[in-house]
Amino acid sequence: MARQKGLVKVTGTIGDVNFYMVKGVAYARKAGGGFNGKAIKTKASMQRVRENASEFGHCSKVKKAFRLALRDVFYGIKGKGFHSRMMRLFLEIKALDGVSERGKRRVLAGLQTAKGRRLLKRFDFLVHQPMVGVFKNQAVFDWNTQVLTVSGFNASLFPAPNTATHLGICLGVLDFDFEGLESSVVYSSIHFLELGAGASSFTLVPEDVLFPQHVGIAVVGFRYYELIENEMYAFDKPVGVGVVDCKV
Repeated sequence: MARQKGLVKVTGTIGDVNFYMVKGVAYARKAGGGFNGKAIKTKASMQRVRENASEFGHCSKVKKAFRLALRDVFYGIKGKGFHSRMMRLFLEIKALDGVSERGKRRVLAGLQTAKGRRLLKRFDFLVHQPMVGVFKNQAVFDWNTQVLTVSGFNASLFPAPNTATHLGICLGVLDFDFEGLESSVVYSSIHFLELGAGASSFTLVPEDVLFPQHVGIAVVGFRYYELIENEMYAFDKPVGVGVVDCKV
C-alpha cells in the first residue's frame, strides 16, 4: 500500500492496481488478495469461518421465528437495534452448548443450561424498561395452571406519556420448537391498570391452556393506553416485554 502523489487523485482499478481514498488520503495498492467464496468453502484455514457462519445462520433463523411467534407483543418495535440485540442474545445462549461440536452448536442446547435460561429470562427486549424487572419480582407463574399471580404492582411508580390513562398488561404462553422453528401461542386478555390508582394484585390467565411440547416460554407485554369516552386506544409501541419463565 502506498500513497498517491500528484494533483489528481484516482479511485478505481487500473491494471493490477487499486486506487482508493481513506479519510481524504489517496492510496494505491496491488489488486487481488482477500478471500473469495470458493476459498471460504474449501480451504482448511477457513474452517473456523465456516463454523461461525453456520452457527450465525442458525441463530438468525431462530431470532426471526421467535420474533414472528410473538409478533403481537412485539408489535410497534422498530429499528436495527432491536434485531441486533436479540441476535446477540441467541448467540450467547448458543455458545453455552457444551455438547455439540463447533459449527453445530444450537440455541436449544444452550437453553438446557441454567445460565441459558437465565439469559433469556433476564433479557430486556426493549432498552430502558425498568417496570418489567419490578413486575417479574412481584409475579409468580404456575406451569400447571398457567396462571400468573401478581401481588402489589403499582404502575404509577413509572413515568408514563402525558396522555396515557392506563397500563395494559398481557400474558402469552409460547410453545417454541427451536429446531423445527414451529410455534404456537395463547394469550390472556389485557388487564388494564388505571394510572394513579395505586398498587394492585391480580391474575393473568390465558384464554386456552397450552401444554408445551417443545420449550415453554411465558411472556408478558406492557403497553400504555388512553381511555376516551369508554374506548381504549393503544399507544404505537410496547413499553416493555419480558420472559417470566422458561420450561425446557
